[in-house]
Parts: sequence; structure tokens; C-alpha cells
Amino acid sequence: MNNFWITVAHTMTKRVRSKSFFWSSLVTLILVIGLMNAAGVLSSFSGEEDREQQNVAVLDNTSEEESMGEALASYEESSFAYENYSGTEEEALASAEEEEYAFVLTLAGEPAELDAVLYGSESDFQDGQEINQDVQRIKEGFVTNELNLDEQQLATIYAPVSFSEQPLTEGAEVQTEEAHNQAYWMVYALVFAIYLLVIMFGSMIATEVATEKSSRVMELIVSSVNPITQMFGKLVGIGIVGLLNVAVLAAAAFIGDAISGDNILEGLFSEAIEVSLLLYALLFIVLGYFLYGGIAAMLGALVSRAEEVNQAIQPLIYVAMIAFFIAIFGLNAPDATIIHILSYIPFFTPQLLFLRIGMTSVPTWEIILIIVILTISAVLINMLAARVYKGGVLMYGKFSIKNGMKQAFTISKKEK
Repeated sequence: MNNFWITVAHTMTKRVRSKSFFWSSLVTLILVIGLMNAAGVLSSFSGEEDREQQNVAVLDNTSEEESMGEALASYEESSFAYENYSGTEEEALASAEEEEYAFVLTLAGEPAELDAVLYGSESDFQDGQEINQDVQRIKEGFVTNELNLDEQQLATIYAPVSFSEQPLTEGAEVQTEEAHNQAYWMVYALVFAIYLLVIMFGSMIATEVATEKSSRVMELIVSSVNPITQMFGKLVGIGIVGLLNVAVLAAAAFIGDAISGDNILEGLFSEAIEVSLLLYALLFIVLGYFLYGGIAAMLGALVSRAEEVNQAIQPLIYVAMIAFFIAIFGLNAPDATIIHILSYIPFFTPQLLFLRIGMTSVPTWEIILIIVILTISAVLINMLAARVYKGGVLMYGKFSIKNGMKQAFTISKKEK
């Protein structure tokens, strides 16, 4: 047991002290803080906070007695300054070219069939949308006046529908929009977490083993530390490095939230995120790590050079990519039969079962059953990986999964 913790400490400290860990952590810190303050940074560069209200010249060519241009000019809820222009369209356009106005808006026809044309140069499409909404509101006011509707009738028309949802069966729950959005983004985040875990830490485990083999250090280590103890020590050590990466990410989020002053995290943890979903996420990440990590360690033991690692773990990456794309599809169809069936397959379980738990109602017995299948699969795969690892670390030659595993089993039996 002492050798196990020595291996864990050696693997962990070696990674933490490396330049790659330092720079990746620093880049992550900067990126997260930057993203959480992106709105403020962009507004400071674009000068949105100090942007003056843009003027819009309105040419009212409608046949209404009351001017729609005047109605727009007196509309105080808009972020634009409308002016009822009394000159011709040519004069208004000329004034706009001389930057006296940001836009020229012409109105024609009856209020019920109003035709509005907006002239502007290289404007943001959102400006046009907002002006369109302003015109729409003014038009609604004119049309309702023509229909002689009083305030009570208008209130009746625009009154919201009293709409509620109830579960079909007793004891069931109806998912709210807030809960749906919460589950959607948590599942989305976990899908990326599992995928990056396989790509980054799977490659890290395999590279760690292959590097020691190529430098012949492995022969010295095997003589003093049992290969199986060594493999699990490396898995746990690199797993701890992963937790340190998560800690850096969390620290960056708290620092970014403190700098922005928006209290995003406070609102997120006090209202949005359910503790049960976080616990499920942690469970699936741990089980998924040992499932994929055991295979990565086994594949790393079968290669003789660090340059062959990418080739060795390529099948594992393909499996992770397939699970990733299925989960992305499943976000929009969590009740699909294919998602239900594939959630029983251990390599897809961490993503798909979490997706189902977060976005649908899954019976407790089914959750327990699938988690048991995943746990047993992780244990069996690591037992197989340990046997292959025990013989594989002593093998040298051309990489081949099929032949390599056969040779590794043979060597492993002789080492007993």
C-alpha cells in the first residue's frame, strides 16, 4: 500500500510541476475570467455605455389625421430619438449622408397595412429590429383607436392566459422551463467534461506509461513496484491532477464573478442548480474516468514509444466522439428510444444516463440498475487492463492491439 501512495504522489507531483500544467492552468484562469467579464470588456471597447442616442428622421406619408411621425417622436420607451421630418425624402436622405441623422424612416399607407422603409448605412441589424418594434407598437395604437376600443377592451385582449401544467400520474412532477434550461446546460457541460476527460487525461495516462517504457525507466520501476499497483497509482495520481484543474477552474469562476460584480454564481447556486444533479455529475465523471482511464493505461502499456500513443488511443477517442455526438442529439430528444437503449451501454452511460436524469423522469430502479452495470463494467475493465498492463510494460516492439494483448497475457501469467 505504501508503494501505491508513493506512485500516486510521484505521478501527481510530476504533472503539477510540469510547465504544461502551469501554462494550461494560467490560460484557463485568464480565459474563464475573461469570458465572465466579456460583456463589460466589449462594451468598454465599443463605447456602448457612452453611446449617444441615435436620431431617426421620420417622413410620415400616411393619410391619418393624427401624425404617426409625431406619435413616434413622443414615444419615450425607445432608445432612439425620432423626429417628425417636414421636408422631402431627398432632403432627409441628404441630411443623413451628412450624418445629421443616423437613419431615415418613411411611413406610407393605412395603419392596418402600413409600409415602412428604413434607410441607414452599415447599421447593426438589431437597430433595424428595434425600430421595427417601435413602429409596430405605434401602429397597434392607431389601429385600436380606429376600432374604437376602450381601455377595458384593450386590457381584455392583451391579458395573459392563465396557463398551468399538472402531472398525469399522482406523485409525478412537471418540469418547468427553468428546470429544463438548468438540466440542458448541466448535461451540455457534462458531455464536454467527459469528452475532454477522455481526450486529455486518457492521452495523459497513456503518454505517462509510454514515456517511461521508451526511456527504460519502466524496467527499474517494475523491479520495485508491482505493475498493478503502479497502474492504479497512476490512475489516481492523474485523477487528482484533474481535480486540481477543476479547482483552478472554480477559482477562476469565483474571481471572474467577483470582478464582474454580477453575482452570477450566487444566483446559480442559490436557485438554479440542484444538488442531486451535481452529485450525479460527480458520480458519472468518476466512474467514466476509471472506465476510460483503465483502457488508456492498458493501451499505453502496449506501445513502446511515446510517438505511438495517439495511434493506440485513437479507438478510445472515436468511442468518446460517438458518445459525444449521440448526447448532443439527445439534448433535443431525451425521450428517444435509441437514447434509452444506449444509456445501458457502459461507454455511453455517463453522458446518456445523466442526460435522461436531468431532462426526463427516470425510475429509481432503472438508475440503480444502470449505475450497477457501469460500476461492474469499470471494475472488470480495470481488472482486464491490470493483467494486460502487468505484461505489457515489459513488452517492446511494433504496436498491435490484438497481438500485443495476447503477448501481454502470456507474460503476465509467467510473472505470477
